[in-house]
Amino acid sequence: MIYDLITCNMKKLLWIVIVSLLFSINAHAYKNIKILDKIDLKLDSDPQTALNSIKNYDSNTICEIRVTKKGDYVPTTVRFSFNDNLSDLYNFFRSYKRPIGISCNKFKYKFINKFNEYSTLDKEIILRLSICQNRLTEIEIIAYLNTELYGKNPNALMYWKNLFSSYSSNNPRKEIKEYGERNVWVDKIFKDKKSEVLFSIIQSIENNGLASYDVSLVDSKKYSRCYLN
Repeated sequence: MIYDLITCNMKKLLWIVIVSLLFSINAHAYKNIKILDKIDLKLDSDPQTALNSIKNYDSNTICEIRVTKKGDYVPTTVRFSFNDNLSDLYNFFRSYKRPIGISCNKFKYKFINKFNEYSTLDKEIILRLSICQNRLTEIEIIAYLNTELYGKNPNALMYWKNLFSSYSSNNPRKEIKEYGERNVWVDKIFKDKKSEVLFSIIQSIENNGLASYDVSLVDSKKYSRCYLN
């Protein structure tokens, strides 16, 4: 009788542990989201890993680092190339406690066009990263994909919508603008005491066929808390 009771309690304990582990893994699944499928950019990841992935895709990329030192109003900016030796930069990431912004305004990336082919020319997109205490707290890309070549529902948008629907049941919000229309997918996909993750996709289509896509992931709690250091 006592043996059966102990065995039953152990089974219950084991089940609780398994459920807790599954919940923990699922709760932090947002850390696996890659806005650009060929680049290893993920929230809460090591920025050195992220920048090495960018370098492996296009080592000719030139970016700018922006930091605002405590007490200053004007940010300090420094440009760097991925062809440079970045050891000092990675050491700086590990030691600096306040927010660090990285902007790559002409990052070249290949998208599939409406003919289901990779465009012969890489698109120049805007890539922005925010870093706090050697972790990525925000990832944003802005891409201009004209409807003539990529269509109104390009392959890239389908990829982003599939990612979004894996974490949210929210439907897109359609907005009619003077220039055309805007479709917005946005939701808070995770929240606990330390993190609050917002995922957003903004598609703007102008009447002349120009289309832009602004896709971002941000841990707003970690991002804002960094300014308090």
